[in-house]
Amino acid sequence: MRVTPINSAEAVFEPFFDEHLRELDQWNFETPGAVGPTRVPGWAFIIFNWARPAPDGLVLRMHRAYPALDCAAYNRLLVTLNVPDGHRITIRAETDVGLLERTSEPAGATRREEALDLAGAKQIRALTVEVRSPNPGAGSGWLLWFGLQHTDRLAAHLGQWKGYDERWDKYLQPPDFKPTYRPSYGIMIDADELDGVRRDFAASPVTAELRTVAERARGQNPEGMIGENLNFWSANVFRRERDIGKMLSLHGSFAAQAGLLWQDPELCRLAARFALSLVHCEHWEDIFFAHMRGSTWDQRGFVQSIGAWDCAVILDLCGEWFTPLGRELVLRRLATEAHGAMCHASWWWEYMYHTNQMAWISPARLYALLVLERTMPARFENYPKPEKSRVAPHTDLAWQNLAENISKALLPDGGYLEGATYFTWTARQAILGAQLYARGRGQDPRGFVSPALLRTGRLAEMLYSTDDGQEMILTGDAVMTVGEGVAFLAWLLPQSHWVTILRKQLKRAGAAPLLLSLRLAREVPAEGPAFSPFLEMPDTGMMCSVRRLGPELVKLFILGNKSGGDHQHEDKGSFTLECAGDSFAFDFGVVDYANPITDQLKWCQRHNMLAPWYDEVRPKPKNPIYADIKPQGRGDATAFSATMDLTAGWEGWFTKWHRTWDSPAPDTIVITDDWAVEKGRGAVFHWTTRLPMRIEGRRVIIEGRRATAELTIPDGVEAQLDQLPLQDPRRTAVEQDRRDIIQFGWKLAETQPRLTLRQAGQSGQLRVAVKLTLKSAA
Repeated sequence: MRVTPINSAEAVFEPFFDEHLRELDQWNFETPGAVGPTRVPGWAFIIFNWARPAPDGLVLRMHRAYPALDCAAYNRLLVTLNVPDGHRITIRAETDVGLLERTSEPAGATRREEALDLAGAKQIRALTVEVRSPNPGAGSGWLLWFGLQHTDRLAAHLGQWKGYDERWDKYLQPPDFKPTYRPSYGIMIDADELDGVRRDFAASPVTAELRTVAERARGQNPEGMIGENLNFWSANVFRRERDIGKMLSLHGSFAAQAGLLWQDPELCRLAARFALSLVHCEHWEDIFFAHMRGSTWDQRGFVQSIGAWDCAVILDLCGEWFTPLGRELVLRRLATEAHGAMCHASWWWEYMYHTNQMAWISPARLYALLVLERTMPARFENYPKPEKSRVAPHTDLAWQNLAENISKALLPDGGYLEGATYFTWTARQAILGAQLYARGRGQDPRGFVSPALLRTGRLAEMLYSTDDGQEMILTGDAVMTVGEGVAFLAWLLPQSHWVTILRKQLKRAGAAPLLLSLRLAREVPAEGPAFSPFLEMPDTGMMCSVRRLGPELVKLFILGNKSGGDHQHEDKGSFTLECAGDSFAFDFGVVDYANPITDQLKWCQRHNMLAPWYDEVRPKPKNPIYADIKPQGRGDATAFSATMDLTAGWEGWFTKWHRTWDSPAPDTIVITDDWAVEKGRGAVFHWTTRLPMRIEGRRVIIEGRRATAELTIPDGVEAQLDQLPLQDPRRTAVEQDRRDIIQFGWKLAETQPRLTLRQAGQSGQLRVAVKLTLKSAA
């Protein structure tokens, strides 16, 4: 154990975020009375879970003795955990001045750094931390870090970043500057294209979100957010408590696009102020984890890409607002911290080429390099300008990294394993990268798009949701369909259901606030093709049926498994059932990663799944499962049937689980689970939906807007309805800067309705019959 200073006023002594420095084996985690407590090491935290609290609510107790933890230079002990709403944290420190203790207020919408006054103590000899839950059920939280703080020195430390204002005399043109409203480099959009977008969209309602985010930017004071770190958008996953509510990123790029589109000088200059504020932050990192002495923890270049994207957009679109000094200050940050960190990530982490992550950072990386190509060398002295930019080889390598990533991340059938949000974001980044790189090289962007993306039309049809409230079914870590990604895919594949998804999204939610997606949307057809009644993607492990019930559509989607895969849930064998514009069996995806409920939403007990009935610990399959689990089935416009052997991954729990879906007509579906358990009291069938459910005798009624579903409860089976915690309204209130989720995602309810059917025994067959009925038109 080492006390490591992170600035002149604070230090860390328990870095649970670092897998190499954490010392879990030195802690005693005995938690008397709690049922099923477990700990799972994560990439930046320790996840602690419980199946049921102790009678007094205890879900975590951790204790460690220290030979002599020197705290003489500090006056507060800090304990940082991420716990669900309403939970309390108790800190007990045994010190040279006696026992010091404090219990927190109930946790709220944002994570707090709980502080204990050290009362003049010079040594901490032992530390106990407890968490108590007000809820009777299962839950989870994160251990992040424990540290020390001196409050007087902290004020002086934070004072380093105060005193900036909007003038920027040596760096920006004055407010009365007369701009041309023409792009400086023409990388995102050139002057002629901008004129076309102004004609088609400047007065269109589809640009409502761009107007909204521009006005939100207008209400910000960027200089007041200059600080030690540049935080990751508005995400509260890791940032310090004092930085919550601060979002210096995104606003500037939105202001630049809106200012240029609507020729607004105030917004254009504001965008330039945001760029200068970004480059005056000490670190382009979300949290001290990434620059703590002795730690190699990093965030894969993500935060540097956020800063690079905003600065590149602003220089490209509103570059005329900078003085030479102001422009060079921004360019230097792009050339050093941004380029260096993203290169480091591209060398260090091989997995980034097999998931969404190389694509995540690539457009910003390319955009920054293309801007640097136009502006380097910054100093010529008396020497000639090189015939070819010295930056260009770095740009070419960044493009090659992105192309390799996309070729590896997509499956042969056009599928993708990380869900709709990560796929549409990855596609957004891949096509955006191709657009930028092609523009920089003066070539047609279609020639640079990965052939793998040309095969994704089947994925669009597979995951298309007939639910009126969303565009795509949310599997895995999905929360929405990314608007720019859909626009780019519809442009790339104009004969596919990406067009169907885009047209539905534009009507439901409007256009994403990006000038390039508006430019490409001008080339997209008015509608997509007809739906196939039966579709399968054998490499990905998905299958669906889409049939008509009178004037309405019924969609049944079945989820299998491709071995491995990132951002997965314990949901192999789950299904989604949609009818008449509602989801009668629904996949909730995830909520914001800062919300501890996200970990619970990955559990099999939160999906339409069968699980063993066991009281002492939470039964769960492996995640990910390293086995291919693929549905076998057939269907047409009338009937559908499918079956899957789902035993793999449940070793130690199920010795057999075989699920079958039989639907001889669109209004009739029978789900049959043949099962056997190695241990436990039987099996439980979970059914979850956003719609209201009620039990009437041996029937469960699910009420939609234009249809109802009736489930028959089998004989000998217990039925129970629960409302599981989902999204506290206080969290919704502090997440208003997640404009993408607000625009394209669900308005989350406080609870998740769940039906549970319990069948006792060591083996059995659980058969659930479902009848769909359309309501009469009013």
